[in-house]
Amino acid sequence: VASSLGVGDVVGSRLASGRCTTMARVVAAVAASAALLDGALACTVVAVGKDASATGHPLVSHTDDSGRATTDVRMVRVPRQKWPKGSTRKLYPWKLGYPRVVAPELSPEYAPVNGQKAFDPIGEIPQVEETYAYWDMDYGV
Repeated sequence: VASSLGVGDVVGSRLASGRCTTMARVVAAVAASAALLDGALACTVVAVGKDASATGHPLVSHTDDSGRATTDVRMVRVPRQKWPKGSTRKLYPWKLGYPRVVAPELSPEYAPVNGQKAFDPIGEIPQVEETYAYWDMDYGV
């Protein structure tokens, strides 16, 4: 039966007939989930408790699954700055992938390279007179 029908067909027929094992239900749930997530942009988190790790330490990991796009993995230091009273801060459309933004006034590290063109701002807001330095990346640090 499995050679002429897909696994989903076999499991589906067993579910419909009530002759389904727990494992078949798990396979059906995983298959349905995979079908729904096909092409989705999703990340994966892996957590290991202290009792399950070889060292006795808990571990946490995270992937940045960007689909078919590349990920901007730069860790950019945005310097502390003082701004003249009445200044404004330009707002930019941040993109998925690399580069997420090209705007040298945010940080020298966001300056155009290799023929990139600086992004056009989409608006601006009032700027505070002093900003702290921080590290900017795809995820908070």
